[in-house]
Amino acid sequence: MSNPKYVIVGSEVDQAEYFLHPDGSIDRQKGQDGTALNVEYIGQLMVDLSKRGPGNVTVAELETFEDQVRHALMVQDFALHSGGAELSDDERAAILENCEVRIEFETRMRGDRGSDRNRRILVVPSDETLEITDTLLKSQGSANGFRPPLSYELDRALMLASMQDDMLQMVREFAAAERDMSAEMQQKLEDHIKASIADRCTFKDAGGNPADDVKNDIMKSPLRSFYRSVGIYATNMCR
Repeated sequence: MSNPKYVIVGSEVDQAEYFLHPDGSIDRQKGQDGTALNVEYIGQLMVDLSKRGPGNVTVAELETFEDQVRHALMVQDFALHSGGAELSDDERAAILENCEVRIEFETRMRGDRGSDRNRRILVVPSDETLEITDTLLKSQGSANGFRPPLSYELDRALMLASMQDDMLQMVREFAAAERDMSAEMQQKLEDHIKASIADRCTFKDAGGNPADDVKNDIMKSPLRSFYRSVGIYATNMCR
């Protein structure tokens, strides 16, 4: 392994390699009671810790959580962009084994007269992990629109589903301005948009049927989507 280019990010919801069991053990077998260690888990943990605050989390608990988060991470290889050799599975495993995770709390001290004192932590990624994308985008020049680096297929589906009302409103605005569009045609177009969005936002199995997939579960749960988003931003998956 010679100066590889990679980032360490949270595992996507369908790519967890480790599972947490009720007795606190972590292994690669989900079994009947395993909780996937991934970005959703990281996000939910952060929400819980934020509610509790640093004064209500023991050192032992924090060390346990840090180990859980380490198992929820994955190595994303940048060899395709950097031109280097791809990392082997053993090399990825070794990188994660030697990875140290530290959880820190931002703080807010309330002032008697409203002059609060806040501590914000800006985490700067290591070893040029932002430089590759920066260089790539600079070489592309100007363009209309931009898909953020964290646009995984689930993000695209979540955004598309959330934009349905806006798309339908555009159709209604067009119909109101065009005398040639009948109410029947407007309804057909609206129905087509709804059906198309529903189809594009459903993850399917090899047979083309809705898959029994965690992504479909998250599509139906704003809360789980929120936890996943928190985990993504926390682990800098937008690198």
